Amino acid sequence: MYILGIHVGHNSTAALLKDGKIVGCVSEERFTRNKNESGFPFKSVEWLLKSNDINFQKIDLVCVVNDALKFRKKKFSDKFLDDYVNKSFSKNLKSKIGYKFPRLFEAYNDFKEKKRDEKQRNNSEDLKRKISKILKIDGEKIITLGHHLAHAYSPCLNLSRDEKTLIFTLDGEGSDGLCASVNIYDGSNMKTISKTKKIASLGYLYAITTIYLGMKPLEHEFKVMGIAPYSKSYSVDEIYPKFKNLLWVNNDLTFGSKFNMPFSDNFLKKEMRFSRFDNVSGAIQKLTEELTLEWISKATYKTGIHNISLSGGVFMNVKAAMRIAQLPEVEKIFVMPSAGDESNVIGACFYGYKIYCNEKNLVFDPKPIKDLYLGPEYDEFYIFEYIKKSNLEKRYKITKPKNINKKVSELLAKGEVVARCSGKSEWGARALGNRSILANPKNKDTIRIINEKIKGRDFWMPFTPSILDKDIERYIKNPKKIFAPYMAITFESKETAKEDLVAAIHPYDFTVRPQVVLEKWNPDYYEIIENFKKLTGIGGILNTSFNLHGEPNVLTPEDAIHTVDNSGINYLVLGNYLLEKKLK
Repeated sequence: MYILGIHVGHNSTAALLKDGKIVGCVSEERFTRNKNESGFPFKSVEWLLKSNDINFQKIDLVCVVNDALKFRKKKFSDKFLDDYVNKSFSKNLKSKIGYKFPRLFEAYNDFKEKKRDEKQRNNSEDLKRKISKILKIDGEKIITLGHHLAHAYSPCLNLSRDEKTLIFTLDGEGSDGLCASVNIYDGSNMKTISKTKKIASLGYLYAITTIYLGMKPLEHEFKVMGIAPYSKSYSVDEIYPKFKNLLWVNNDLTFGSKFNMPFSDNFLKKEMRFSRFDNVSGAIQKLTEELTLEWISKATYKTGIHNISLSGGVFMNVKAAMRIAQLPEVEKIFVMPSAGDESNVIGACFYGYKIYCNEKNLVFDPKPIKDLYLGPEYDEFYIFEYIKKSNLEKRYKITKPKNINKKVSELLAKGEVVARCSGKSEWGARALGNRSILANPKNKDTIRIINEKIKGRDFWMPFTPSILDKDIERYIKNPKKIFAPYMAITFESKETAKEDLVAAIHPYDFTVRPQVVLEKWNPDYYEIIENFKKLTGIGGILNTSFNLHGEPNVLTPEDAIHTVDNSGINYLVLGNYLLEKKLK
């Protein structure tokens, strides 16, 4: 049984579920090389079918997230900038009216809301027709689901079927007009108990604050989060009350707002005009943490459910996730890996699988997602042919070590930086070893080297470590034993981390966002770290995504060479081959 999941909005993605198990998932940006590519994921769908040796006739159901299907010439984030920064006079006037007269605009929104359901139904039917035409597949095989319902279903493959879980979704907005929801999943059925309209969107406020600070929305929010710890608490406390007054949690678990959050640029320009960038970052981060803590505390108290899951773009905020996990009322927590819109295809697949099983009276037996190595890989023959036809030996010394993993660990122990493009590529925003830049985490100079010579990253941004599962307790404080293999949550670090992993933790607040590495999930990567530990005594290595700043993570050997050629990386692993730049 094959279920194809498709997301056509921001960071368009496709996934394939076979007999209850996700067997492939990839975002279109990896193929097109346009960060956060939107539109229909043609290349992703093509790869999923080809890699599983099937055609559209073998697909039992296509489940599409009901976001607008548009083929944009610009990236989604650029359109967002056009809409909210380079405004026309009419939009600017609308924004000022909405900001100064919020209740008037709320009445206008309520009027529009009455037409939303009908519009959504029309969009859904239009979407089905478009997908049917694109895929040349019977429209009866196509179903749709709403944006936040897809977010809610996305973690369900990994949730218990024997006990209830509270699922929280939180982002900027979806085509359903929502920015948040609270749901109860009992292992079989989903019940939504709270929905918040985008007028009270914390995600929108964070995105527009990102713009205000001179960065790209829906892409650079993590930079705002990264700089927040550098702010001084007394300076943040001076401006925080102004932020705190904007949003609150109602007793029905919805959010309330002082005005329409898409117009919050007016607030920032007026109230934050002479506030320093680090303090503004600290204030919006504090609001995010305090508001989500209150929201989740109220929900656990109201429902009596203490197992929770987090999904949606705001929960890519790993510091907020850490604070939530520390709540005494939270007993178990699962943060959806790469919780932005790219994870909605996982929810779509689960939703489609559940419906199909019910309709056909089949056994519903979903399999948990384990590792995230769900994308394309390139075998030794492909790599050999690419090296040969591209004449790479002119620019690189190319060898094939007897044990490539041991060789990599030796280079890392000597202080070299090594890029790795091997095995299946990772799905999602986090590099998990197969498309990664690796380095010795004990050397502080590593931060400067990678930032200046390779990534072009902002100086304040922290790196992250990949840590052997058997060594994780040496480095992080984790009293609730939270499983953390996806770089989806931070932890407070122990003194050993501050010594061994100094280049791979936040340099100011010493939090750490680890990838716990399991041998059975990635034996080659595990062997690299284990050999490195034998040489240095350190049970982890620095791991950052293999890309140039502003580009998607690499996918192919061609992408890898492009990145190495245009950076200061000297060593590259392609499968079992080691490439070293020749001195000019």
